[in-house]
Amino acid sequence: MNNYLDNHNKKDCCGCSACTSACPVSCIEMNRDEDGFLFPIVKDASKCIDCKLCQKVCPMENPLKHEVDGQYYGAYSNQDELVKKCSSGGIFAELANMILREDGYVFGAAFDDILSLAHRCYTKGDDITPVYSSKYLQSDMKNCYSLCRKLLTDGKKVLFSGTPCQISGLHRFLRKEYDNLFTVDVICHGVPSESFFHAYVDSLEKKHKGKLTFINFRDKRKNGWSITLRYIINRNRKDRIYDLSRRESSYFTFFLKGLIARESCYTCPFASMNRPGDLTLGDFWGYQRTRPDLKHEQGLSLVLANTEKGNQMIKKLQGNCEVFFTPVNEESIRVSDNKNLYTPTKRPELRNTIYDDLRAKDYFFLENKYFQKPSRLSLLLSNLRAYVVKILRRYGR
Repeated sequence: MNNYLDNHNKKDCCGCSACTSACPVSCIEMNRDEDGFLFPIVKDASKCIDCKLCQKVCPMENPLKHEVDGQYYGAYSNQDELVKKCSSGGIFAELANMILREDGYVFGAAFDDILSLAHRCYTKGDDITPVYSSKYLQSDMKNCYSLCRKLLTDGKKVLFSGTPCQISGLHRFLRKEYDNLFTVDVICHGVPSESFFHAYVDSLEKKHKGKLTFINFRDKRKNGWSITLRYIINRNRKDRIYDLSRRESSYFTFFLKGLIARESCYTCPFASMNRPGDLTLGDFWGYQRTRPDLKHEQGLSLVLANTEKGNQMIKKLQGNCEVFFTPVNEESIRVSDNKNLYTPTKRPELRNTIYDDLRAKDYFFLENKYFQKPSRLSLLLSNLRAYVVKILRRYGR
């Protein structure tokens, strides 16, 4: 067995499901724990043949990293309408559409009708826009590793996106290189559980006395490139739209403070510049400190090309004249706001109690205990500062 299945120490499991997918006798399955995180369990130990595949494919025990001299870029798509649908510069959307045009397949995380987040496979003709935006909770991989291997074996081109532990888990599961596989990992701050997210949704529905029908963690329609949560509540057959800044949303506050991440996230072996994906994508927050010339009001992506395959993907995107790439050096990245490229999120002491409090009480109790709602004056001043900064950036100051 692997470390987690032997000792059940939660920091040893990232929940990628590679062990479940690799088990040749199907004696392992993924179950949610009391806090809503996915963990493997041995459902029938008598079937185990001690092949140790669950250990060999575990990315926490065997983290895959491409330890090479990478190429780094600030980038965005020139298609403004496409960028508006994305969290930052629209680079993943451009990559995905390029693969789909070549009759390939794209794997990424999207919500279903009941707001469960899972990885799904998309092909030409599918609406892939649900994958574009960021989701701040962990997705369920389901059978995507096995489906990906089948497509690759059949000679299909595949783009697979996910957190770095999910991408490392995929590579370990496949156990061989495929020329037709292209992988993208995201800069990850840590993943909350689905149960915590659903508790937040439930609190919003109770607050507004309606049904939440839509949520986007990084909606650009009101505040442009920022952290703005938009959700829609249907009440009495009428839709009402709500926009919350990161300071107004308790969920964002808990997330950004590292209060609700999975235990393994606090010791993440992938919080470094050596990445498992061919490309790494994230928001280029803080680019202004060294490269103010890169400004793009609708969103700027940070792109790390970690392999030669990643470099080829970028060259191909550049060839269609729809994507703007500018090389940057590592110093620009180091002084940006992407701290998780160098160190895992720090585990706060309050992480010891927040999930216990949620199970014992409810989400409103958490808000009252851990969240200080900003005053109207504070929000007004904050919005005014943001507006002034936006105007200054627009005119290059």
